Amino acid sequence: MSAVEETKAKDTSKPITNEFPQAYNEPDSYFCEETYALCMVGLPGMGKTFVAQRLARWLEFFHDVTVKVFNLGNARRKAVGSKVSSEFFNPSKHGNQEVYKKIRSNVIQEIKEFLVADKRPRIAIYDACSHTKETRRYLEQELGKKNTKIIFIECIVNDKLVLNEYLAEVQKDMPDYKGLDGAQTRKDYAKRIEHFRKRYEPLDDESKSWIKLVDNAEQLTLNRISGFFPGQIVNFLMNLHTVPRPIYLSRHGQSQYNALGKIGGDSGLTLEGLKYAKELAKFVKEHVLTGGGCENKEKDQCENASHARLYTSTLRRTNETAQFIEHPIQPDGWVTMRKRQWRALDELFAGVFDGMTYKEISEKCPEAYAMRKKNKLSYRYPRGESYLDVIKRVEQVMLHMQRHKDPVVIVAHQAILRVIYTYFMGKPREDATKTAIPLNTVIKLTPYAYNTKEERFVLHKMSTGDTDEAPSH
Repeated sequence: MSAVEETKAKDTSKPITNEFPQAYNEPDSYFCEETYALCMVGLPGMGKTFVAQRLARWLEFFHDVTVKVFNLGNARRKAVGSKVSSEFFNPSKHGNQEVYKKIRSNVIQEIKEFLVADKRPRIAIYDACSHTKETRRYLEQELGKKNTKIIFIECIVNDKLVLNEYLAEVQKDMPDYKGLDGAQTRKDYAKRIEHFRKRYEPLDDESKSWIKLVDNAEQLTLNRISGFFPGQIVNFLMNLHTVPRPIYLSRHGQSQYNALGKIGGDSGLTLEGLKYAKELAKFVKEHVLTGGGCENKEKDQCENASHARLYTSTLRRTNETAQFIEHPIQPDGWVTMRKRQWRALDELFAGVFDGMTYKEISEKCPEAYAMRKKNKLSYRYPRGESYLDVIKRVEQVMLHMQRHKDPVVIVAHQAILRVIYTYFMGKPREDATKTAIPLNTVIKLTPYAYNTKEERFVLHKMSTGDTDEAPSH
């Protein structure tokens, strides 16, 4: 009897056992094999905090690197309060400068302790202006010990339009100016920038390792950058910009498998799912392509709402959900909402359990069911995927997407959207396995320097009495 015939002859009603399951283990080598101190450089309001926070988030979430941002501004606010005028930063006020140096010294000590807290390679990101050569020499002397490699990252904005838009966001969200008048805030912040400009010395030392970003990486200059990890940082930074723009997340409409309680598969939409698809097309036309809605006084700060993009997975249910979205051609030839399909956005693959209900899985393979319930993040379906596998493949879509300055609508699946949502909201990886991404709802995320704004729009209510929380991964 052949192996196939023997398998067919077995009693399929008996529980499937897995005596020797494969479990996810920590890799022998890490994404980053050395300890680094990444030191931001530049005048206030140039996007340093945004770059530092996004870089840290990317390293932590997609590569499991132990990383922490040390913001000198937060330390200063903690020490002397947030309500300080621009005169605190006047270089001629020697008393204030001594206080500032003491605060900086305390932060540097925290970084030192962080970098040697365990044997695993760690990354510290020092978020401060570091605008003089003297300051940068001090950082090298203090941090460039015990095999810690230092890379300076300078942010420069010459484009006045980009600068004004970004300064407006910084002033609105920065804790220093919370609750203050807009005109007063702009005036004080402009003075603060000028105080730093008086002593500002751009990076030009060819003996140091540095990356210079000009106008949202429109120009990127590298000096003494080599190796795998620094190269990955460059790859990330060259695809990053600081212009806020909305990202719309939508699950597909209710699928036939959703209605039956089955996971995975490649089924089409139910009538309820088609109703949602039509509501989604209407939402795109009235909200996404108008920059947040015609009646919304506070428009989305994207470069061009009419150049919005559409991403879907390759599976039938997401493409049927996007089928009613219009694709008008703009005067410049751009096809609005032109669909791009990504295999990387396909649902987490359940392997041998694809197309089964959770009840069937628990009855036929109780050990596997219990293992996944215990640790959904690292559990890999037999011949399928884990959430860690999904995180890895979604990274490439994120790198591609974050370069765009136009709105992006992503029609995908619960596990995929959980990963994307968790990443942008700064939540732990583990939360990706339990974050609620209901059917019939659009989640709008707008990343800023200090936070990510979230809005939810319920577009359809089930008329069949089914729940929006359909069985999924």
